[in-house]
Amino acid sequence: LAVAAMASPSSGRTSGNSVNQALKPSQWLSPQQLERIEAVDDLTLERLENMSLEKGAELLQQVYHLSQINHDIEPTYVPSNVQVYVPKPNGDKIVAPLSEMTQLLKQQQNFGQDEVTIIVTGLPKNCETVKKANRKLVQAYMQRYNLQQQQQQGQKYNKDSSEDNNRQRTSSEEDYSEQAKNANTKSGDIIVIDLGSELPTFNSVAMLDTEKIGGIFGKWIVKMTQDLQLPHETIHLIGQNIGAHVAGAAANEFTRLTGHKLRRVTGLDPSSIVAKGR
Repeated sequence: LAVAAMASPSSGRTSGNSVNQALKPSQWLSPQQLERIEAVDDLTLERLENMSLEKGAELLQQVYHLSQINHDIEPTYVPSNVQVYVPKPNGDKIVAPLSEMTQLLKQQQNFGQDEVTIIVTGLPKNCETVKKANRKLVQAYMQRYNLQQQQQQGQKYNKDSSEDNNRQRTSSEEDYSEQAKNANTKSGDIIVIDLGSELPTFNSVAMLDTEKIGGIFGKWIVKMTQDLQLPHETIHLIGQNIGAHVAGAAANEFTRLTGHKLRRVTGLDPSSIVAKGR
């Protein structure tokens, strides 16, 4: 249970945002509640999706509180050769391991001439909600960078999302579409570092060494900018959930190695557990 730190601290007997380390679990959870808490290996996004919001939040909070009692676990998980893909306006993708992607990008005509947005995914992709969220994020930048082409090729690009194609558009999506049409945006390219695919369980998320994997990504960005002669001012790095912390570590490594800062780093829904520190 100590490695399932995946919820925001809120209620319970707390001091600030952390549980009083002197308390025993039985002092803030009854024996019956302790017995009902899920085993880490049984706690999946699919199971949480089938619960009510309140029940799922309560369960994650209980697991979080347990993780704070005498928590002395060092993150050790560093996935090797994470897959990377570059979506194209016509619906195709360039897919390769991180170590091979730069060479493939060299073969792409005009790649990185304007802006480059690098997205680091940070949620397990074994549930449809996460897949849809990732797809929406990529589509938003495809629309921003290649609006006319995206409108022409939209049907092909969205072929893997019949639900999105068939459902009625919401007012927020219509508002975004209008903003995109009116925005004075440049063209650009998207790179997705699919870290989320290497995080199939809460255990792997909790044990991820964000600093080390972020350092690996930072070194790769340095090499990519040098090999493709890309100015650092054109790169926007986006991290999702625990990927937000990885993106921050990658940006710090880039600055350490080059003395320059990336143009922008954005954290989408960063994990408050990781922000607490070890």
